[in-house]
Amino acid sequence: MTALAKVEAARRAAEILEPLIERAERIGIGTGSTVRLVLRFLIESPAASALRRAKVYASSFDTLLELRRLGIEAYDFLPRDGLDVYFDGADEVARVSDMCMAVKGRGAAMLREKLLAFNSAYTLLVVDESKVSRNLGDKGKPVPVEVVPPAVETIVEEFESRGIRAEVRTNCSCRDGPAFTDNYGIVIDTWPWGVMSPIQYESLLDTLPGVMGHGLFIGYMDAIVVGYGDGRSEEWRCRRTRLSAGAKARRAER
Repeated sequence: MTALAKVEAARRAAEILEPLIERAERIGIGTGSTVRLVLRFLIESPAASALRRAKVYASSFDTLLELRRLGIEAYDFLPRDGLDVYFDGADEVARVSDMCMAVKGRGAAMLREKLLAFNSAYTLLVVDESKVSRNLGDKGKPVPVEVVPPAVETIVEEFESRGIRAEVRTNCSCRDGPAFTDNYGIVIDTWPWGVMSPIQYESLLDTLPGVMGHGLFIGYMDAIVVGYGDGRSEEWRCRRTRLSAGAKARRAER
């Protein structure tokens, strides 16, 4: 059921993205299995030539390698003057009125993903129905926090002092020890649910020295596509509150 829902979400997302990509000069692409499905649909669509012609920016080394395997030249840095469009998946999403929220970072790429989302004129998240919650945190998934290595113990101590469960991620199966990101930060998985609201927790994370980034995305999206196992899909329109000067300029040109 979830597999069918994921395929439907990716198919609908590709439909939305096709005309945007055909006009785009700069495209950002996220990380994960849903993103790869969207890419598969786009490569088989009329937008494929535009995707290969544009400048494409990857949110992780994993995505960079996948894009190059598909014959798409890609970069792993952030350009000046913003992107035209960015798409990605998510681990959990919720919508309160017209404000969309998400938890991201299962693939440990949340900081680069947030940079691309913030600097894109249009940001789309793509999920299946299993990722949808009434309130963010209902599924009990952790909020990943990326931390500079010297601050790991003090950051964990800070979380625990506030009643927030925190665990250094170590179950990556590829190496012994903690999970490192593409930025050489260490991932700490945290569970603030029932202790702080997402907005309160975001405010805390943004003020702790040593925190490089985190997986709370609030106000970064223009839309979320949700796929269902019965073949339906829906598009949530989101109130965008966070975007860079370059992204604003590119929106004005659209």
